[in-house]
Amino acid sequence: MGKKVKLTLDGKLIEAKPGTTILEAAESEGIFIPTFCSIKELKPQAACYICVVEVEGEDDLVPACSTEVQDRMKINTGNDRVQEARRTCIELLLSDHLGDCMGPCTGGCPAGIDISGFIKYMALGEDRKALELIKQTMPLPAVLGRVCKKPCEDVCRRQLVEEEIAICHLKRFAADIVSDSGNEYIPKTAPSTGKKVAIIGAGPAGLSAAYYLLVLGHKCTIFDENELPGGMLRYGIPAYRLPRNVLDREIDVIKKIGGRFHPNISLGKEITLKELHSEYDAVFIGIGAQSSFSLGVEGENSEGIVSGISFLKTCNSSKASGNIKGKKVIVIGGGDVAMDAARTAIRKGAAEVNVYCLEKSDEMPAGEEEVRDASAEGIKIHNGWGVKKVLTGKGKVTGVEFKRCISVFDDDGKFKPQYNENDNSNDRCEILIVSIGQCIDGSSVSEIKSKPSSFLIADEKTMQTSLENVFAGGDCVSGPDTVVNAVAAGRRAAVSIDQYLGGRAVAGEPLMYNHTMGKLEDVPQKAFERFIKEKKIPMPTLSLEKRIESFDEVEKGFTIEMARAEAKRCMECRCRDAHECRLRSYATMFEAESEKYIRSGREYDLDESHPDIVYEEHKCIKCGLCVRITEELLGTKAMQVVGRGFTLLVKPNPGGKMALVNGEGIERIVENCPVGALTMKKDITAVADYIMKRTE
Repeated sequence: MGKKVKLTLDGKLIEAKPGTTILEAAESEGIFIPTFCSIKELKPQAACYICVVEVEGEDDLVPACSTEVQDRMKINTGNDRVQEARRTCIELLLSDHLGDCMGPCTGGCPAGIDISGFIKYMALGEDRKALELIKQTMPLPAVLGRVCKKPCEDVCRRQLVEEEIAICHLKRFAADIVSDSGNEYIPKTAPSTGKKVAIIGAGPAGLSAAYYLLVLGHKCTIFDENELPGGMLRYGIPAYRLPRNVLDREIDVIKKIGGRFHPNISLGKEITLKELHSEYDAVFIGIGAQSSFSLGVEGENSEGIVSGISFLKTCNSSKASGNIKGKKVIVIGGGDVAMDAARTAIRKGAAEVNVYCLEKSDEMPAGEEEVRDASAEGIKIHNGWGVKKVLTGKGKVTGVEFKRCISVFDDDGKFKPQYNENDNSNDRCEILIVSIGQCIDGSSVSEIKSKPSSFLIADEKTMQTSLENVFAGGDCVSGPDTVVNAVAAGRRAAVSIDQYLGGRAVAGEPLMYNHTMGKLEDVPQKAFERFIKEKKIPMPTLSLEKRIESFDEVEKGFTIEMARAEAKRCMECRCRDAHECRLRSYATMFEAESEKYIRSGREYDLDESHPDIVYEEHKCIKCGLCVRITEELLGTKAMQVVGRGFTLLVKPNPGGKMALVNGEGIERIVENCPVGALTMKKDITAVADYIMKRTE
């Protein structure tokens, strides 16, 4: 045995055998150095240069994988110069990388659901696995499957073939079929931490926060001002969109894992923040935005005028039904609450319902399906009108005088309506429902810093407020927003609260780098031209005659055959190896920017001709590992390098087609591909690696 070499590695004096590389020496000391092209079976060639380190006395950085240690060598493996060089290396690779880490649907989902993953399970008939995967990041799939505004579907690339995938309908199906089986999915919970969290508000944000905190082993008590939990899910969304038994069963899961619900308790009345501080280790506030904006016009305090929120709460409450039968109703507003109020009024027996809003038809904030269904049910929608004054007689509302709205937003996109005061119109009514936006009553949370608009200030990533043990999320922070955004905020808060309770830095959820081929118009045609046109499976619905007679659910749900057929339409846009890809991992680690350098204009080239292997050349980073493995370890020439410099490509050999590649052990090139350019067909597309667990 030769004399050992003494060297200094990141300030530590160590010894190593002669011939040891810097990479090997670092690994023996537990020091991480990234690499793409290095595996133990092959002699290092320093092809990727991400493993560079700084050696004292050397002008240039040197590759750790191929540089042997020398006596008295002083090495720095991670100073600013080294880190910047590695970041540059990654950003150059990203500029020549054409592909997606996660599908655009997952990127478009505020809750970050692994959509391609759960749909793949459904296509295979694995509905329970699909539901488990959904609930890793979103605890109310039966609810969201019915009421989500579907931003994931807006970016679905199946539109480039014909129609988007019915993602929300599939999500609903997975939740419903598992529940209907009699074996509801109940998540495992971590051992108890002994910590207690108070949740104020049992709406979507509060329910989501409670679910994940309970999974993480903390005790949760959920306080709510209403008789039953659910918040706006119960009292704002009508049963024809969200049946109460569906909401109840998802809340029951939270109860089964330890959630304790206390109804009829309002913050600032029956309980105060000061009292909560003395009894609980942390507090989450998800009180929503329950107060309504007023019109600010003459006559608005007359009898017969009600806010959209109040009207829906009355109609959705077991204590009252709303007295509007046979009356003419006007609804002011163009959002989902306005549509729900109008459609509820029809079901409550209103003789006629007219909706007036400032926005043009293509500007309305309400969901397209909501507007379409409202019109189909006989509701007349009048676009481009603002309220000039409320008409009254003997203290009661008799109608509304409108003025023409010329524009709703200014050149910067800010809400700033402009009117033609001389273009007027009148309409009669006996009931006027005003739904022009919501706010919060901040008196109960005055200790917490808030915006001039009264909404609470909370860190966007951690949801922590100005009080370090108080977190907040949902509409009380964001203003009136979607259910899925509130659910996502609750989960983010749960992660941060867990960090806080564990005495760790409150940093929120880790964010992984996500490479993308871009927007719909940016995707190369070759990426979708191989798919055969198959129209989206339509959702069965109640007939128009039946739906307006009751509050029965309008959408009846997919059959098993429908769900399987729809799931199989998914193009699985994301990478099969997304959660094992070193390029993605390093891009996250070094905070790389995908657009730092001009894109190379690389062409899309997918080769599925081999019976076992898929090769996506457009993802290849040209590390050469597959070529060297086939030549030096397998004794074949299955892969080859073609061209030089910027034109260099790695292609199958012979004939440039994977179908012609044979050889024992050929799967080894797949196993060692660092970026998922080579994958096995038998492998299910990688599912999310995000599992809600206590941070160590």
